[in-house]
Amino acid sequence: MFSRNKGKVKTKLSTSKKEIALIGFSFDIFCTTLFKIPILPVPMRIDKVTNGEPTCIIPLDLDKLKEVSESLELFINFKAFYLHGINNLINYAKETYKSIIFRELRPEPIIKWYKNSISTEIDIPSLKQEFTFIMTNFLETYSNIISLDLLRDKKNTLNELVKYNEKMLNHFRQVLEGNSVQFVINGERKTEKIYTIKKEKYYPRSIDLDVWNENDKDNIIKKAFVPYLIYDDLIDVFFYNLKLLKNEEQEPINLQVFEDSNIIGKEKMSDFYDIESHKQVYKMNLSELLKF
Repeated sequence: MFSRNKGKVKTKLSTSKKEIALIGFSFDIFCTTLFKIPILPVPMRIDKVTNGEPTCIIPLDLDKLKEVSESLELFINFKAFYLHGINNLINYAKETYKSIIFRELRPEPIIKWYKNSISTEIDIPSLKQEFTFIMTNFLETYSNIISLDLLRDKKNTLNELVKYNEKMLNHFRQVLEGNSVQFVINGERKTEKIYTIKKEKYYPRSIDLDVWNENDKDNIIKKAFVPYLIYDDLIDVFFYNLKLLKNEEQEPINLQVFEDSNIIGKEKMSDFYDIESHKQVYKMNLSELLKF
């Protein structure tokens, strides 16, 4: 029997205003019904999206990516990259919201979330480095497959993708074992533990971070963040991909899709170089971004 709950209908997912959600985007190798162009949001936090609260998008080291891109002669169109990545997150939020709340997610909270997110800033050296590491290694793998003309050679293509995912999985396991992450707190770069160990049990740590609005950089507020959640999700992603690859449970995408979608190209793109800051890359027109 359903409870009337005093006539109130649940319209929001549970979330905490005291915490800041962080999210990074990376290339994936498997598509789904929602992620036809697999630009993967990690972690796939949707509570902030559905409630109109900000998510801080983890920036990338554009100088490092520029250096790698020029050496490989492969360039990323970041506008297209984030367009697909953010749309993937929104589509996932809409589907999950409907499965839990049993109603369609209205455009208003999504628009509010996006406007809040693109003005929210945080200084996160470790996570900036980690997502840049993923991107540069993916480009190197992509370059190997394309330059060796392996797209028509299923076995060798799979071998390259296995090596890439194994490298990422081993790297993030080592990061967790090292139990160290860097954030800028109170204007100083500090090293914090990702978790504590008590009586042989692991407890993820919550860290209070400096968060500000780009239009009011003097007004810094503290928000809680649990870095373990991102590293754990990254390990899950690469472990799952390895399982699919090694057991041949699902065909990876044809990597040509990234060129066909104008996300990766062999010529320099204005969206890569003509930006003053990382934020400008994904400050897209809402009508272009939000395809309701």
